[in-house]
Amino acid sequence: RNVDADCSEDPNTIVYNVDDLKELVELNKDKRIKAADEARELLTQEQAAFEAWRDSLETVPTIKRLRGKAEAIRVAELEKAMGKLGDGLTKKQMKAVEELSRGIVNKLLHGPMQALRSDGTDPAAVGETLVNMHALEKMFDLKTMDISRRGRKQN
Repeated sequence: RNVDADCSEDPNTIVYNVDDLKELVELNKDKRIKAADEARELLTQEQAAFEAWRDSLETVPTIKRLRGKAEAIRVAELEKAMGKLGDGLTKKQMKAVEELSRGIVNKLLHGPMQALRSDGTDPAAVGETLVNMHALEKMFDLKTMDISRRGRKQN
């Protein structure tokens, strides 16, 4: 002992002997182990959530390619129809035909677009979204498309 036993009588002093310290060390060790286990579990959950979110971002290029392909088809078919109709349409009628073609494309793409959207919070839903993405890429031959040029008029 390095201090007098009477020091333990003082209310402002805490006196530990070696046995007390061993017990305190064990108690703190158990608390640290429990806290580390809780932190490990939290990290595992957050890692899974992050990976699901990151995986959900894979659909963005597919969404752009699908929209681009649909827009390219819409524009090409609209130009073909306008060529056949000639100058016989008023601006109001041309605008109505344009809006009609956009509406048809948007309605046709609504379901596929919903199948490609995921907020990334549920790994199972992200997995299903990725399966949908690969199916749409195959059905619409989107893998080889250049999204920078499709669906846009070249000047």
